[in-house]
Amino acid sequence: YEKERAMIEKAQKPDEIEQAPFIILAREEQEQYEKERAMMEKAQKPNEMWQPLRRCLKVLDRISADGFSNIFLEPVDTEQFPDYEEYVDQPMDLGTVRDKIVRRKYQAPENFARDMRRIWNNCKVYNQHGSAIWHVADYMSKQFERLYH
Repeated sequence: YEKERAMIEKAQKPDEIEQAPFIILAREEQEQYEKERAMMEKAQKPNEMWQPLRRCLKVLDRISADGFSNIFLEPVDTEQFPDYEEYVDQPMDLGTVRDKIVRRKYQAPENFARDMRRIWNNCKVYNQHGSAIWHVADYMSKQFERLYH
């Protein structure tokens, strides 16, 4: 209001008084645009990663450091488990997730979370409920949700 009041006080002609609020609004919009443009430029710098995805990478690092994560680091070997693709439509593993983060394939953290959840769900679908590996997937799922949220 101070800007508007000062502008109105400086205005000499009636049409200047009427235009003052619109001029102020245009200036505020310009300032907001400049701020947003600067943020977008910063987010798109080639050697910088978008802040939320940097956080996702830290979550992935913590999950990958867990001793139980080693079975999820690489894709399931379909030669060793030939029926795997009959149960799992979209295979996913921690290595693939890491590669997608590094190559900036995720548009938002939600896409990262979807792939992480897919890892644990695929394991639970393929393996018998209550088996040791099923429990490992359940544990990893809970660890992920705790770190992600």
